[in-house]
Amino acid sequence: MKIFLKKNEERRLKIGHQWIFSNEIENVEGEIIDGGVAELYSNRNAFLGKGFYNKHSLIAVRFLTGGEENIDREFFKKRIKTAEQRRLKIFPERKSFRLCNSESDFLPGLIIDRYGDKYSLQIFSKGMESFKDDVCEILKELGAVSIAEKNDNELRTLEGLDKKEGMLFGTESSAEVEIDSIKYNIDLLKGQKTGFYLDQAFNRMKIRNYVSENSRVLDLFCNEGGFSLNAAYAGCRDVTGIDSSEHSILSAEKNAASNGFGSIKFECCDVFDYFDRVFQTKDKFNLIVLDPPSFTKSRKNVPSAVKGYTELNYKAMKLLHRNSYLFTYSCSHHISEKQFEEILVKAGDLSGRRIQIIDFANCSYDHPLLPQMPETKYLKGYILTVN
Repeated sequence: MKIFLKKNEERRLKIGHQWIFSNEIENVEGEIIDGGVAELYSNRNAFLGKGFYNKHSLIAVRFLTGGEENIDREFFKKRIKTAEQRRLKIFPERKSFRLCNSESDFLPGLIIDRYGDKYSLQIFSKGMESFKDDVCEILKELGAVSIAEKNDNELRTLEGLDKKEGMLFGTESSAEVEIDSIKYNIDLLKGQKTGFYLDQAFNRMKIRNYVSENSRVLDLFCNEGGFSLNAAYAGCRDVTGIDSSEHSILSAEKNAASNGFGSIKFECCDVFDYFDRVFQTKDKFNLIVLDPPSFTKSRKNVPSAVKGYTELNYKAMKLLHRNSYLFTYSCSHHISEKQFEEILVKAGDLSGRRIQIIDFANCSYDHPLLPQMPETKYLKGYILTVN
């Protein structure tokens, strides 16, 4: 199968972008295999490489290699082991991390998280789905005793794939791990995304530098308690975590108990409802964490997302003592850093507070980004002083 691009449509690919869209293709020659490996050529018949082809997807080609190498189990084994070695070179003692971050690790549509000797994976590419058994065998060679698939995601529908969750290998879906000296009980099937949000690991640790024994901390959208647990680890004795997911709150309470952090109060409640209630009191905090889920999955919903982020940040600023801290994040890749900073400026104005940016954060080291591919950059976070 050969794919020929329209004139000049190879320019993004040549600088490092990993996708070819359906409207960039001139024609396809040979037997069309949906999800199969295709050779790519420019309009002038120059060989560009190989990629997965999906005629039913807007992302028609997911790039694999610029060479003539075979796309087989050994190809993916080499890529996965390279990704593992890069992580272990930075933190060789770390047992829980994102092993593979899809296009950013040149493994299109494949996400793998490691939790000790248990692994969780997601596949968003029809081509990669055909290599799922090979991926599992590779993980077994790396020492996996359990492998869960968390493929209940709308992105699979866009690829023409069924949504499914379950164990691919082994029967144990729960993992007890230690991340940055804190114990976590993680359920690979019931937890969020691939079981846990590893992308915030280093950002959670930063809270340890901003709290003291007498700080009052409010962790909104606390999920399974990551920021709250790190505040308590640093000695903070007054921590409140809020999340609307009953499963997340139960998990957070279990994590707190495992670490002996009896000072954290977790509550299952909608964050906006919590704001309405706490504004009826005189409660104030020294540090607030805002780590909401994505407010928009498409560009058309950006205006409503901006409104939601503005309201959250404005209300959080109102609940802070003077000269306090706000840890605020957006995981919507359709919201740019510039837009998010404009949101924070407006929120500061609405709340009558002066703000300073003292730190900026992306994902943890195990979630690499491709600067040539804006789609890989989603998380942005700011630590603010609020006066």
